Amino acid sequence: GGDPFSSFLGSSMGGSSMRPPGMGGSSMAMGNQMGGMRQPSVKKEYNVIPRGTIISLKDLVNKSDLNGDRGSVKQYVRQSNRYVVELEDSEETLSVKPENILQHVHVTIHDIQSQRELNGKTGTVITWFPTTERYNIYVASLKKVVSLKPGNVVLETGVVARVNGLESRPELNGKWGTIKDWIRDSNKYNVQLSGSQIIRVKVENMIL
Repeated sequence: GGDPFSSFLGSSMGGSSMRPPGMGGSSMAMGNQMGGMRQPSVKKEYNVIPRGTIISLKDLVNKSDLNGDRGSVKQYVRQSNRYVVELEDSEETLSVKPENILQHVHVTIHDIQSQRELNGKTGTVITWFPTTERYNIYVASLKKVVSLKPGNVVLETGVVARVNGLESRPELNGKWGTIKDWIRDSNKYNVQLSGSQIIRVKVENMIL
């Protein structure tokens, strides 16, 4: 009678948050390959999901049989706006659009009125339902899955998410940015879209 999600979650879950902010990984590897020669610093990309992030595939049309398969981000190809991901079971690599991956990141549950015992609990995103705009989140301490709206889910600092449903500045919808911090009192994030642009948006307006 073990934890049914233990194999799904594993120690690798949320691995992207373990990397120090600003460390993309690629520049370090390059320096090692070049015998320690100092390389020009790689420009931080705030709108790119970090390498090593655990994901699963979703909404694929041509390869729909792969939907739900788990893997990790290997690299981002800006020219095509696609991520190269490596599948966990087959080690096959695929090039997919950002909207075809779901990040399995750690979150904190916040401001649930009907089930207050959930508030402050941490969990892991396992699925996203676009029709109801809810995440299924596995809460390990309770060994249960809960269905929550983005407004009740606080993403960790460093997670890259997408602006969604912003009415005051609709031109920002669809843009990706890095969560810098969460302001509890207003339930808003500071989100860095680029090296020069930081916006403040409600928690409900940032989705994975």
